[in-house]
Amino acid sequence: MTGTRQTDPMQWVHMVPELAFLADSSPVIGKAEQSNPFVCEQRSGVWTPVFGKPFLENEETASFYGRMALEMAFLLNGLPAQDVKKYLNCIWVACARSAARWWKASGGAVESCPEVWVEALAADRLPEMEWLQKLCQQQLSSVLLSANDQQVFSVQTENDNDFCQWVQRAWPYLGSSDVLMAEGGDERLGLNPQTHQNRYGCTYSPSVTGGQYSSSTASSPSLHAYNAVEQQRLELVRDMLVQSPEGALLALEADIKAFLAQYYGVEKPDNCILAPSGTDSVLAALALSLVVNPAVGVILAGVEETGSGVPLATQGRHFANTTALGFRVRKSEKIAGFPASTQLVTAPLRTENGELNSRQNIFHICQQQIHKATQAGQRVLLYLLDTSKTGQLVPDMQVVQALCHTYLGQIDVVVDACQARLMPERIKAYLQQDWAVMVTGSKFYTGPAFCGALLLPETWRQRLDHAVLPSGLVAYFNQAEWPACKATAFLNNEFNLGLLLRWVGACAEIKRFSDVPASEKIGRLEQFLGGIRHILEQDQTIELLPDTLEKRDALPNAWDQQQTIFSFLIHGGGNSDMTPVLNLAECRQLHVWLKQDISGYLPFGCPDTAHQIMARSYQLGQPVAVPYARVRGQMAGALRISVSARHISGSDMPAGMAYQTYLEQEIQNVQYALEKVSLILRYWPFLHKAEEKVASAQSESLVDVEAEALLPVAL
Repeated sequence: MTGTRQTDPMQWVHMVPELAFLADSSPVIGKAEQSNPFVCEQRSGVWTPVFGKPFLENEETASFYGRMALEMAFLLNGLPAQDVKKYLNCIWVACARSAARWWKASGGAVESCPEVWVEALAADRLPEMEWLQKLCQQQLSSVLLSANDQQVFSVQTENDNDFCQWVQRAWPYLGSSDVLMAEGGDERLGLNPQTHQNRYGCTYSPSVTGGQYSSSTASSPSLHAYNAVEQQRLELVRDMLVQSPEGALLALEADIKAFLAQYYGVEKPDNCILAPSGTDSVLAALALSLVVNPAVGVILAGVEETGSGVPLATQGRHFANTTALGFRVRKSEKIAGFPASTQLVTAPLRTENGELNSRQNIFHICQQQIHKATQAGQRVLLYLLDTSKTGQLVPDMQVVQALCHTYLGQIDVVVDACQARLMPERIKAYLQQDWAVMVTGSKFYTGPAFCGALLLPETWRQRLDHAVLPSGLVAYFNQAEWPACKATAFLNNEFNLGLLLRWVGACAEIKRFSDVPASEKIGRLEQFLGGIRHILEQDQTIELLPDTLEKRDALPNAWDQQQTIFSFLIHGGGNSDMTPVLNLAECRQLHVWLKQDISGYLPFGCPDTAHQIMARSYQLGQPVAVPYARVRGQMAGALRISVSARHISGSDMPAGMAYQTYLEQEIQNVQYALEKVSLILRYWPFLHKAEEKVASAQSESLVDVEAEALLPVAL
C-alpha cells in the first residue's frame, strides 16, 4: 500500500472504500519534497489536495490526512469563490473534527497520534474558543501555504463572534460518517472498541465483500449506501456554513419524510414519525392509542418472533438501559407518563413442537382477549406482524379486518412491517384501512442498522391536535421526528443526526431497488431463491423449517409472494458433545464462528482447503429460538439466510461486473457458508479447546455481546 501511495496517491485513495466518494470529487497529487502532510491548492480553478512526505511515507496516518484533505477540497470546491475566505475557519474545524473523531473511533494509538490537537477536536466538550481560533489560523496558513494568493487567504477570515456561535451550534453534528451513524441509538448501536462492530455484528463503514445474508437482523452498509451518506453529510456541512445548523438539519429531516411518504403512499410527509428502531416506534404507537383511551390492552401475536424488547415497549416500559438520546434509564421500569395498568396479552406463533399455530386458533385467542378488554372498558391495540423473524404473517389481514368489524371503533391496529419484505402498495393498503404501520430501512432494504418510522393514517395524525403525550417520550424523541404540533412542543428541540444519516443510506438502497423494473425484480428473485433453496435442500446437515408464508392478495408484478427468509435447524452430526439438533446456545456460538476467521483453531494436519474455508466470514441472520422436541426439552436455534433488496438491485456489486455474474457468486457464497458450517460441526471440540486457550478479556467480551444480542430488540 505504501509503495502505491508513494507513486500514485490518486490510485491509493480510490483503493480505500471509506474515501471512494471523496476520491471522485477532486484530483489528487503527490509531492515527495513537500514537508507538510498535505496542502490544498487551486489548479485550473479546482481545489486539489497535494500530499507531501508525511502522508506518502507514514501508512498509519495516511487515512487521517487523506480524509481531512479530501473533505476540505470537497467543501472548498462547493462554495462560490467569493465565499471561500468567509468560511475558512469553519471548514477547517469541520474537516479536522471529522478526521479526529474517525481516528479515535478507529482505535488509533495515542503515541502515533498524527496531530497534537486530535484529542481536543474529537471530544464532546467544546474547546476554549480563543485557543481554537489561534489553531485555525496556524493550520490554515500551513494548509493553504503553497501556490495560493496570500493576500486573499490571510488569517483574518470569519467574524470572531460568528465563528464562535457557529462552532457551538454545529459541534455535535461534525464527525465522519461512520462515527455519526453509530450515534443516536441505545446501547445496541454502540461499537465494540476491539471489533468496531455493534451488537448485531455490523459496522458503519462500507461492506465490500459478499456473504451478507443477515438482513433479517441487520447489515453493514453497502458502498453504494455509504457513499450516499458521505455525500449527504458533506453537503449538510456546506449547508450549515451558509444557514443555521438547525435549518439545514430540519430540511434534511423533511426530505427523508417526504421520500418515505411518496414511496409508501402516506397521505403527507408530516404523517411520518422517525424512530431509531422499530421498538421505539412501539412507544409512539402506544402513546397515540392512549390519546383515545387511557386504558389500553395490547394484543401481540407471534411475540417470540419480534424483538425481545417489544413486550416491554408495548406496556410503556424502558426496553434497554439507555435510550436513543443517551438518557440512562432502568430497563423494565415504567416510562414517565405511561399508565402502569397497560397489559399485554400474547398469542404464540408456534406450538410446543415448533409447528405454526393455526390461523383459526390465533383468531380465537385474539377474539377472546379483545372481548375481555372491551368488556373492561379498555381500548385494544392489536398488532399485525408482517413479517416475523422467520418470515411469517400473523394474524393475516382478513382476520384483523373481521375483528375490527366485530368490535367497531374499539380497536387500534398497528402493522409491524419492520422487516419491510412487502411491496409498498401493501403498506398503502394498510394505511387505507386506518391502521398505523411500522417500517424500518435496515432489514430487507439493508440500510445501516437502526432507522425506523411509524407511518400514520390521517385519523391517527389528527389525534395529536388535542393530545397530551407521555412526558417520558422526551428521552426517546426530538420534536422534528414527530408531526409539528402543540402536543410535541415539550420534546427536545435538537436533531438525531445519526438517525437521519442512517435513513439517508436506507433511502439510497430503497431507490436503487425501486429502479429495478418490476418484471426484472421477480426474475432475479426467483433465480436467487431457487439457487439457495437447491443448496439448502441438498445439505444433509440442515433441516429447513416449513415455508408456510400466507399468500397475499394478488397484485401486478408482486415480488413479495415468495419467502425471502430461509430458516433452518442444524443437526449435530452425531457429535457426542452436542445435542442432536443444535440448541439456541450452540447455534449462537456457531453464528459467531461463521463471522470469524477461525482457521487458526484447527488441529495440526488439517488440509489447506479446510483452513481456507474456516478463514472466510459469513454474516447470517441471528439465531431464533424455536420449540423442537429433539432438543431434549430445550429451545432449538434456527439460523437464517435472508435475501435482501441489495441482492436484487446489485447495489453492492463491484463496478463493471455483470449482474448475472454477481448473482452466481452470491449463490456460491451460500454454498461456502454451509461448507464452513459442516467443518465447524466436524471440529467442534477442537474449536472449543482452542478458543479456551487463546481466550482473553477481549474475546470474552465479544462473546458476551453476541450472546446478549441474538434476540435483538429492534424489529
